[in-house]
Order: sequence, then structure tokens, then C-alpha cells
Amino acid sequence: MPELPEGKQYTLGDKEFNFSLCTTPTELMRGLRGVASLEPFDGMLFDFGCAFSPIMTPKGLLFPVDVAFITVQGEIVEIHRLDPNYGFTQGTERRDVQYTLEVPVGFFEDNDIQLGNILEI
Repeated sequence: MPELPEGKQYTLGDKEFNFSLCTTPTELMRGLRGVASLEPFDGMLFDFGCAFSPIMTPKGLLFPVDVAFITVQGEIVEIHRLDPNYGFTQGTERRDVQYTLEVPVGFFEDNDIQLGNILEI
């Protein structure tokens, strides 16, 4: 099984979370492909290094995840589900973002995280 990149603590909403951080081309391309679980992390944060319109796919995922699209300023502007059994339904609006955050399904609802919340980067 692939190992997750090292993690870092982040504030999202009014809570602290430990997200695995992807920054290298290899980490960004691999993502959660082949990973059995996110433990000990709460999620995986992708930092693309610049703002653009990434397309996240469920290829190689072993479990479904929710993914947030986050601007350079840290604002969550879209949330979608990636499911290896059903694919990815792209939203009608695609904004340039620098970050995406993949978390277990239900994470955003369980932690009362919504569009407009800020991830302190």
C-alpha cells in the first residue's frame, strides 16, 4: 500500500485538523490512489502551487471521498463527491483554485463545514 505524505495541522472553521499534504508532482498525481484509509490523517490536502481549474477523478480510489475546491485565499467554493463506483459529477461552476481537500464521505457535514468556510493555509 502507498504511504501518505506527511501531515500538518490546519484550522478549518473553528476546529483543528491533521491533513496529509501533497505538493510534489508525484504526490499530486498519485493522491489517494491505492490507499486503504486516511488514518492517522483527517484528509489529504493538495497544494497545486498556483490557481487553475483542476479536475479530480476517482481513478484508483478504494473508497469514496468528498472533495472541497479551495481558492488561493483558503475559501471553500465547491464541494463534490468522488466515488470509485460512480465517478465524479462536475459542478456547473468551475473556479480557479489552488487547493483541493479530500476527506472521508460525511466529514464536511459532521464538522459543519460549508461553502464559504476558510481553511487557514
